[in-house]
Amino acid sequence: MKKPSVFSTFLKSKAFPLIIILVVMTIITMVVSQGRFLSTGNMLTVLYGIVIQIAFLCGIGTILISGNIDLSVGGQAALSTMIFAWLCKSSSMPWGVAMLITFCAAVCFGLINTFLVNKLHFPSFIATIGMSSVYSGLCSVMNKGDNIQIARASFTAIGKTNLFGWLPISFVFVIIILIIFQFVLSYTRFGRSVFMVGDNQQAARLSGLNPDRVRMVLFILNSVLACLGGLLWSAQAKLASPTAIVSSGADMRVISAAILGGIAFTGGTGNLISGFVAVLLLNVFNNMLIVINVPTYWTVFASGLVLAVALTMDYFSTKRRQQALLEAAAAAEAEEMGEVSQAN
Repeated sequence: MKKPSVFSTFLKSKAFPLIIILVVMTIITMVVSQGRFLSTGNMLTVLYGIVIQIAFLCGIGTILISGNIDLSVGGQAALSTMIFAWLCKSSSMPWGVAMLITFCAAVCFGLINTFLVNKLHFPSFIATIGMSSVYSGLCSVMNKGDNIQIARASFTAIGKTNLFGWLPISFVFVIIILIIFQFVLSYTRFGRSVFMVGDNQQAARLSGLNPDRVRMVLFILNSVLACLGGLLWSAQAKLASPTAIVSSGADMRVISAAILGGIAFTGGTGNLISGFVAVLLLNVFNNMLIVINVPTYWTVFASGLVLAVALTMDYFSTKRRQQALLEAAAAAEAEEMGEVSQAN
């Protein structure tokens, strides 16, 4: 049988219709805004805004594929930035050392979430939504609810350095991470393990996999990526805030984008590239509303509506996939019975 080409595979992917929608929306907004939408300043705003979301996507998307979810990402990112800023402010240690300590703290966040899910057997939804409040609360405790300024020029330069005058280096960095994660999911044994655990945990265990170990690795990676996203955000803002990242809803937007991009909420299917296109689509949509002067409350409404639509699409997609599997199993069983009757 002839192997389908890369182009035909792309045409059938979730990313293709999203890219078409994105192009159409861009053209419409460019006409309505009389070219302001594609100005360098506005494009930089969009790219800077999605840096933290792409970092979140790599972790959240992979966890969703495994059949789990982490709703504490925003809290972890905020707490990581507060720890980093506090270390930089209260001591003369190099910011590289402070960053290393912050990443170690992020690993601990991942281990805590893993303990709740693997050892105490809490559903990941319940465990992480509870820990989200804990992490967010600790952010306020650390500096009594106030922001912490970051006065390390070499660190904050990371957040505002552009290649060719229009491409943020932080954006390039997270895109490289996204490509690495997609490669791991598509072409490595560990990536296949993630899909197997998400598709059928019992079957994965019977095939020799350890779902608890896979979950532990994913929760730790997710926490490290949440920390990375938070630090890149802090480099742009030159401060750490106990509330800004959480209240921005970046993690909820990423979950919406992941599902809209074809990552099943129940796990077992999806890819990060389509999720990235969906992230870009949602942010362009949000920016489009701002450029054409749509009131802010309509932007919030639109974001909620997109999440509802994405979940509805995922529900029907899952039902169709389950029905197709049942029909395939029934066909295989009928064929096997036919062969047996012929043999008799």
